[in-house]
Amino acid sequence: MPKSRAELDQMLDALDSFVPGLVSSKPHAADFWEAFNTLAQAVQQNAGPGDHDWVCERLDAIQEKHHLVPPADQI
Repeated sequence: MPKSRAELDQMLDALDSFVPGLVSSKPHAADFWEAFNTLAQAVQQNAGPGDHDWVCERLDAIQEKHHLVPPADQI
């Protein structure tokens, strides 16, 4: 069962606050992106069809906020 937008928002806020520590603990880009994508996919899997685009926009905003540029094969 999909999570509510409020629950998704909490998950995304948690991911956002987790990013700085993730950057510190995963200095190699490939390791960071593997971990980030795993966390992002967990949020996406909990989103219903009507929230999928919104979740993707929030994930993009998190990356932009933290000045993260995904590898070319993930854009």
